[in-house]
Amino acid sequence: MIVTYYPNSLDVEKPDILYSPAFLVSDRLKRLLEKYDSKMRFKGIRCYPQDYDDPESLLYWWPSLDKIDCMSDKTEKYSNGLIHRLVIRPDKTQGKPILMVGGTIETIVLVSMELTESMLRRGMWGMDYVPVDMVDA
Repeated sequence: MIVTYYPNSLDVEKPDILYSPAFLVSDRLKRLLEKYDSKMRFKGIRCYPQDYDDPESLLYWWPSLDKIDCMSDKTEKYSNGLIHRLVIRPDKTQGKPILMVGGTIETIVLVSMELTESMLRRGMWGMDYVPVDMVDA
């Protein structure tokens, strides 16, 4: 378990996904991910408020996601390497419910439609759901 501190106030939002300093998921999203992939591993990160009078601590998890080179040759990139239009080869995703896209400098996480629907039903927030194009090889 890793310990960190955050500046607590009424304005601090506590989303289900954090992208910085690493890709982290909330405890309730971790429990959902385990239902879709029981072999997924996580490293716990306990976040305590800097204001010691506040007893609330947050629990986030750093999932060990497979990084898969699943981008199609039709993916369009900017000159700096960032993705303009992502195109995925579904044969490379191996039916995984969640994975990281390899071959890019960005943190791009792909989530299956089934997992996305489960997250939406549970009111999880803090992420953008963006459809991606898929093409066969």
